[in-house]
Amino acid sequence: MNELFIYISLGLVTLLFLFSSIIYKKTRIWKLLLVIITLAVYGVIQFFPNLITFIDLEPLTEYYTYFLYFMLVILAVTFKNKIKITQNLTDYDFFELEKELENVKDVSDLLRLRFINTIGLLNEGLIFYNPDLQGLFITEQTAEILNIKENDLTMETYQTYMHEEDRSQYLQTVKGANKKHPSYEIKYRVLRNKTYVWVVEKGRLFSHGKNDYVVSTVKGIDLKLFPETMIHELDTLPDENQLTQVLVQARKEKEAFYMVVMHLTNIPDINRRFGRDVGNLMIAEYIRKMRYHFARDLNSIFRITGIEFALIIREEQKYEVLKRALLSGGDLINLRLNIGGIQQIVYPNVGIVRHDPWSDYEVNDFISLGHKALEEAIRNNKKNYSIFGE
Repeated sequence: MNELFIYISLGLVTLLFLFSSIIYKKTRIWKLLLVIITLAVYGVIQFFPNLITFIDLEPLTEYYTYFLYFMLVILAVTFKNKIKITQNLTDYDFFELEKELENVKDVSDLLRLRFINTIGLLNEGLIFYNPDLQGLFITEQTAEILNIKENDLTMETYQTYMHEEDRSQYLQTVKGANKKHPSYEIKYRVLRNKTYVWVVEKGRLFSHGKNDYVVSTVKGIDLKLFPETMIHELDTLPDENQLTQVLVQARKEKEAFYMVVMHLTNIPDINRRFGRDVGNLMIAEYIRKMRYHFARDLNSIFRITGIEFALIIREEQKYEVLKRALLSGGDLINLRLNIGGIQQIVYPNVGIVRHDPWSDYEVNDFISLGHKALEEAIRNNKKNYSIFGE
């Protein structure tokens, strides 16, 4: 009878373990270890009794029967709890779960429709890169900007639409996006109707699950085809008339400030070598960096001519940074710019005039002094700047 109980119990232990793993599609390690130990102990008692020297076989068999009963209870209780949880959810919560699932589905559909319709309102095109960056999906706006017939492309295919000189820089920039520096911006030329036009791509990396994804916007920057461009923003900078108005107001505040007049000396050479579109992009990028470093305030950078600009610097610390950069010829002033695969150093001649609260110069005279300082900087072969009064 005792032996029959052991066989039945061993069978039930094994069945409970197997059914639990199959039904719930999950194997508990602790259960597996207990089942292995249970079977192993019985194997030793039944087939290798001579290995047991520390206790008599008969009391050991009795203790094993108690242990087996305990094991059976544990597996049965845990299996029953699983069934009970499932029954409770089915009996009492199924309707609420169904409602919650429907709400989640509605929210998901709403987000999807919002996203799709938002894309339709954008002037920019969108690019969705595959996690491995071996392929990409482009929206209809992107396809229209680039004049591409298909929406799913491999990276190799997409690069065939680019100017050969820009491909390496493009690939390096997109693959360089990471969690520390997730955003990027790059300009490159694409073949559109047998002519290369410039586009700007602004991208960002984000993570979902175990994968990293890159999504970007694409916008054409050919003024004739796409009037809403960064160059357009450059063309809408305040002019010399607005500079005069700002200087009149600044003089009333009785605070010291500096007027910096900059002439981008080698832009005409860039225009001759690479075309005026490249020159315009270089100017826009240069002014953007000047604004970031020295002229973040509203109405503090002005366009006087195509390649001549004026900056109003009100902070002494920023002026000292500018002066050190001029003295050292540092990269805050002589900027190495990349436009697609074209890399050039854009450097200026600079004329500087300081306004003190007690200065009695008229505004027009003050502007004239700035131009004279700039002319002196252009004439001077030893240094590219001139500070009035030094």
